[in-house]
Order: sequence, then structure tokens, then C-alpha cells
Amino acid sequence: MKATDVDTSGFQNIVLMLIGVLMIILISNVLTIISNPENIQIGALVSGAVYETDVDDESSFVAPKFNNMRKDPIYIDVDSQQLTVYFNDGENPLQTFVIPERDLTLPDNAFEEFLDQVEAIKDKRYIILLMRPGSAKFQRRLREVISDRGIGIGFEPWEKGRPINIIA
Repeated sequence: MKATDVDTSGFQNIVLMLIGVLMIILISNVLTIISNPENIQIGALVSGAVYETDVDDESSFVAPKFNNMRKDPIYIDVDSQQLTVYFNDGENPLQTFVIPERDLTLPDNAFEEFLDQVEAIKDKRYIILLMRPGSAKFQRRLREVISDRGIGIGFEPWEKGRPINIIA
């Protein structure tokens, strides 16, 4: 048997150029974010974007401003001592309410009532937990309670002191 030599140097150059272009794109994106961190906002809370509406109504379809075409998110800011719920039911303006951690142990607390509302519309809504530093134990309990009801859930680490800007 005769061995054949294959020259792959041309292919290696193409791969190296592709990696270089990807690195330039990555670095430019990072520099853009670092240069203006206040420009980062949550723009996913849109009410009524995918809900069925009355055909005779003028607002029969509103183009969604978010990537999840099936459900709208509900944001919950989870701190070590409390949670803040940002909820828009589609009819009323953005509602914000705070629930201290100690109140979650009481029967029929405000969070249980809120989950009852969300459970009724869980095919249209899901919950995103914005987890602040020091909230690991607290968010684990919340995740269990939310998951037991069959409500969709997502997580996002969030820096301490960083404001939450929700565009309604």
C-alpha cells in the first residue's frame, strides 16, 4: 500500500480567518455593552400581544416586541428578604407589589393569591425570577412552589442595586 500525503494548510487558513472574524464580532459587542450599560433594558413585557381579541376591535393584533411568541413574561425580583412582582394582566397598567419573605409562610398569602391568578393563565404567561445576590435559598423555595403549579419558569442573575427597567 502506498501512503498519500494530503495538504490541509489551505483549510487551516480559512478556519483561522473565520475564528478571527468571530472574535472581532464578540469584542465589538462586548465593547458596545460596556460603553453604555444603562442602555440595557428589559423589553419583553408586552400585554395582549399574542392573545386572541375581538375581531371587530381595532386592536385585533399587536405586533409583539419580544422573542417568545407564545407567552408573555411576568418578572419577579427576588432579593434575600423580599420579592417584588411586576405584573401586567393586559387590561390594567403595570402593577408592582412587594411581598416580604416572612409573609410567604402564612396561609393564603399574597403570593399564593398571585399564583392562583397566574395558574389560570399559565398557557399565556410564565414567570422569570430575577435573582439578586444572596437570594439562592429563597429562590429555591419559590421555584418549587411555582413548578408545583405547572407554571413555566425562567431565571436571570441580576446585580445588587441594578434597577429594573420594564418597557410596557
